[in-house]
Amino acid sequence: MEINNGVKRQDVKELIRELMGGKKGKEMQLKAKKLKESSKSALQIGGSSYDNFERLLKEMLLEKH
Repeated sequence: MEINNGVKRQDVKELIRELMGGKKGKEMQLKAKKLKESSKSALQIGGSSYDNFERLLKEMLLEKH
């Protein structure tokens, strides 16, 4: 779904309808929900992002001493 220069009102209307209730829109909502859950999991204690950030902080603190 992309809007270029010179887009018509009808085109925008159709894209919004597809996004809100069409198959592509539902697929996008599902992908967004999965991404939200995986991001949330990664930020929890023991999650990949949490662990990597903790490792980075430890390395930075060790370099100072």
